[in-house]
Amino acid sequence: MKWILAFILLLPGIAFGRGIAFSEEMHGYAFFKGEFRDVDVYLDVTVQDIDAWRSNPQHAAKVRGWLVVNSQWHSITGTLNILAPAPGDTGRLLKYSLQGTSLKFLGAKHVYDNGGFDLVDDMTTLRGALRSVGESMPTIEDMLYRDAWSSEIRFEWWASGVLWNFTTSFRTIDTPWYQELEVRALFVKTVFGGIASEFFPWLPQP
Repeated sequence: MKWILAFILLLPGIAFGRGIAFSEEMHGYAFFKGEFRDVDVYLDVTVQDIDAWRSNPQHAAKVRGWLVVNSQWHSITGTLNILAPAPGDTGRLLKYSLQGTSLKFLGAKHVYDNGGFDLVDDMTTLRGALRSVGESMPTIEDMLYRDAWSSEIRFEWWASGVLWNFTTSFRTIDTPWYQELEVRALFVKTVFGGIASEFFPWLPQP
């Protein structure tokens, strides 16, 4: 009994690598191999340590999933930098770097610091480039400021089931049960700010 009581007392001070994971789907097009093609993206995103991510904006999440080009499915892995500072500009980026065995994708969503529901529009559109492995890729700076992007993929939050699937996909990783809601709230409030509760009704109210 004594060791159980001691463990309970020590719980608040135990360090956990608290993480969070979620799913995202996007749909759009890409100019690839000389023609425009339909593109669908289905991703599972893992932030292994939410505290490391909140303290370092360059901390990358791990990504795995599927990139579908004209109905051909390609298994992909990669990274997602969530709200990293935009180079040479105001605002922040969601930078996606994805690769399969035969193709790769690089792109970003540019999120401006103007708050409110404009944030939703900023986080809707992913602009980037789709290339075969081995081909040169434009830089993020070229895509942002010199219109070098050739692919536009959207998070269709207005489509039936998409927003519901996204908001209910959040799950914690290596997190004690009594911190699960806290970790989820930390993530969505950091990303969505004051409008977080509009999309995540399970958030604790102030």
